[in-house]
Amino acid sequence: MTRGWGEEPERLAVQFVETIDRATDASLIQQAFQELIEKLGFSYVICARLTAGQHDPLNVLMCTWPKGFREAYQTRGYAEHDPILGEIVRVRHALDWPQGLEKRRLTSKEARVLEQARKAGLCYGLSIPITEVSGNLGFISVSGPNPCADNRVRSALTLVANYVYHRLHALNATTTRQRLSRREIEVLHWIAEGKSDWQIGQILSISAKTVNYHTENLKRKFGVATRMQAVVSAIKQGAFVPGEGLVLPRRSRENRNPARQD
Repeated sequence: MTRGWGEEPERLAVQFVETIDRATDASLIQQAFQELIEKLGFSYVICARLTAGQHDPLNVLMCTWPKGFREAYQTRGYAEHDPILGEIVRVRHALDWPQGLEKRRLTSKEARVLEQARKAGLCYGLSIPITEVSGNLGFISVSGPNPCADNRVRSALTLVANYVYHRLHALNATTTRQRLSRREIEVLHWIAEGKSDWQIGQILSISAKTVNYHTENLKRKFGVATRMQAVVSAIKQGAFVPGEGLVLPRRSRENRNPARQD
């Protein structure tokens, strides 16, 4: 199917960037980007960070997928078997699909993900991997019922996708900084000091299980796979400065260097 535009794709991309250049509201950027992809012939978009090579539903920065498919994707573990994610992580460049998957031998579970996407109207798409300064990988994927073979659209979307991703990620990081609790900051501090969950629990007078709960929350918030990566991401995003503003209760001060006794 041939697509037509009132304006050239490159001009639409430039106008989009100019429109949202000073926007500080993520919802305005999301709305403008949705309008842009529709002008370029697509219907749906997802923008997300990847954790350990996989899309984590908690790290979605924008998603306009049909509600039913999004819920199924989250609850049925589709991310683990999504061949599009697997391929962009492997090749690290933009992927037109499904044609870009023709040489990939799909498993039955991967084929099922694509089939469910097709039934939801996500029949053809362009997925663009994006690397953050930290080295973490994210992506933007646009899709719809019709294929697009126009290289001008591909180039325009690749340019805009990088801009949108980094803007939404920056705004999300600001929100994350505001969401860190005092306890999470304390746990970050002691992780940075190299303490184990058990040791941190002794210092803060809480159980190791509770420490692990906070640690897992931190990993999800920053979209990382390990506790030390959470510390590094928190520092880079300005959410955490080691030692700054840390006030420990008296018992915690007494237990600063606990030695585990088994």
